[in-house]
Amino acid sequence: MNSLSNRSRLPGKRARLEVLACASVIVGVALGPVPAAHADTGVAPELVYATDHGPSSGIVAVSAQSDSAITSITAHLYAADAPADAPEVATIDSFRQDSGTDHQGVWLASEAVHLADLGTYRIVVDLTDADGDTSHTESRNQFWYVRTIDLQDYQVSPMQPDYSHQNVSVSGRYTVLDPRTGKTTAAVDKPVVIHTPEASELTVATDSEGKFAGSFTLTQEYGGLVSTWLQGVDNAYQVTDDGDNAYVTPAAADTRMTLDSTELGVKEGQSATISGRAEVYTQGRWQPLTGARVDAVWQSDNGSAATRPVTDAQGHFSGKILMPRTGTVEVQSARGTYLKASPTAQVKVHVARKTSISDFSASLNKYSQLTAKGRLHTGNSIPGDADNRVQLQYSADGTTGWTTLKTVTPGSGDPEAGAPFKGTFDAPYKGYYRAYFKGSAEWQPSYSPVLYVKRTKTRIIDGNASPEPVAKGRTITVKGKLQKYTSSAWHAYGSQTVKILFRPKGSTTWYDMGNTTTRSDGTFSRGYTAQRDGTWVAELLYPDSTHLASAGREDYVDVT
Repeated sequence: MNSLSNRSRLPGKRARLEVLACASVIVGVALGPVPAAHADTGVAPELVYATDHGPSSGIVAVSAQSDSAITSITAHLYAADAPADAPEVATIDSFRQDSGTDHQGVWLASEAVHLADLGTYRIVVDLTDADGDTSHTESRNQFWYVRTIDLQDYQVSPMQPDYSHQNVSVSGRYTVLDPRTGKTTAAVDKPVVIHTPEASELTVATDSEGKFAGSFTLTQEYGGLVSTWLQGVDNAYQVTDDGDNAYVTPAAADTRMTLDSTELGVKEGQSATISGRAEVYTQGRWQPLTGARVDAVWQSDNGSAATRPVTDAQGHFSGKILMPRTGTVEVQSARGTYLKASPTAQVKVHVARKTSISDFSASLNKYSQLTAKGRLHTGNSIPGDADNRVQLQYSADGTTGWTTLKTVTPGSGDPEAGAPFKGTFDAPYKGYYRAYFKGSAEWQPSYSPVLYVKRTKTRIIDGNASPEPVAKGRTITVKGKLQKYTSSAWHAYGSQTVKILFRPKGSTTWYDMGNTTTRSDGTFSRGYTAQRDGTWVAELLYPDSTHLASAGREDYVDVT
C-alpha cells in the first residue's frame, strides 16, 4: 500500500492531524449518481462525503441527503492505487444513523472493517432512498486505515522558568494503536523531536516503555510553544490536542543599580566613565547581576552619545561616554528574558568647555603700579557672574609662589572674539605676571602667557634743607643724593633731573620750586631765598621708562 500524507479530520473534532509518511492525497472522483435501470425519474440520493471515523477505527462514516428517506447504504473499499476495474477490498452494508435525519444525516458502519494491509483506500458508496432512487458515487475523501500515535503523560516543567531556573524539562510517553489487531503498544526506540520557542529542534529517543525526556535552556524573551513529534512510524498519524502543547513563559526578576557617582566632571573632548553595580532579586535576596547589558544614554537637541557595558561576575560595570557638552546620562540595566529593566538612574556630567586668554600684556608705571589686560575666550557663551572672573597673579621666579594681586571681571562682548579685562594695582618693581581663569564645572581653566616686568628702583638719601632755622631773606639750600638699585646694590645715579617741591606752613598744596641735576656721584643741591615757614622735599618725579620715581626726606624749615 502507498504511504500516507496529511489530511483533514472530520467536522467537530478539535485535533490537528499530521501523518509521518509522505505521499499524495488521492481525491475521490464522483462517478454518479448513476441511476439504475429500474429507477424512476425522481431525484437520486446525494453523497456528501464518505471517510473513516478515525484512521484507526476501521469504521466507515457516510454523510448523505435525499428528497426522501435513505433506506440503504453500501460502501465499497478499493486500494488507493488499484486500477478502476480492480476488485474491491471490502464491502460494508450495515450502517446506523449517528446524527441528523433519515433524509439528511451521518451514518456509521455498525462494525469495524478488518483489512489485511495498512494504507489509504478509495470509497464508493451506493445509496437508495424510499422512492427507489439510487446513486453510485466515489467519495472525494479516502478511508484511512493506519496506526494511531498517541502522546501520554506529557509534562513541561517549569512552565515559568526564571533567572535561577532557566532549564526546561520535557517528558512524555508515546504509544501506537494498530487497527489490524486493536492492540496498543509502546513506541520503542523511536526519535522524538522537541520543538522549542527558540525555533530549534531537540531530538531524543523513546525507551522500552515509549518514554522520552529532554531539556533545553529557554532564551526567547517572550517564551513560546513547546511541542513534540514522534518520528519513525510508517503508515501512522498522530494527533496533537491542546493538552499536548505547553506554552512556557519566562518570569522576569526585578533588578536595581547602584552608581559609583551621580555627578561627574570632565573636560571637553574627554570621556566620562559611568560605573556602578547591578543586582537581581532572585531566590529571596539581591544578588550580583552577571553578564547583563547596561545602557547609559545621553540625548539632547545637540546630539546623543551612549555606552553599553556588560556586568562582570560581581555585577560591576564601567563604560566611557563622550559628550560634547554638559548633560544628564540616563542609566538602566537592559530588559532580558529573565530580567526586568532596572529603575532609571541619572548621572549629571559636567563637560568643562575650553577657554583661553589672548592679547595679555603687563606694564609697570613709575609709581610701581602694574596694569595688566587681555581677552578671555569662552566659546559661544559667557560664564555666569560667579565664574566670570580673571585673577592677575604674581610670581618672583615665574614658576612657584603665584599670588593673586587683583581679581577683575571681563567686560561684555563676543565670547569668541574675547571679553576684555583690565586691572591696575601696586606691584613689586620686578617679577613675573600672568592672567588666570579659574573655570568651574562648566568651564576649563586657562592661563595667559607669563610676562616678565621690571623697573629699576631709585632713592634719594641725605635729603636736607638748611640752615634751620633761617632768617627771612637768607638762602636755604636743598640737597641730597640720588641712587639706583642695580646688580644687587645701590649706585650713584647722575645726570638726572630732580624736582624741588615746597609746601607752605598750614597748606596742603605743594609748589614746584624748579629742578636741579644730579652730579656724577648722584649728589644735587639748589639754593632758595627764605620767605616763609614750610616743608621742602626733593623728588625724582619724571624718570625714564625703565626707572621708578622716588622722593627724599621731607624737611621743615622755620623762617625767622
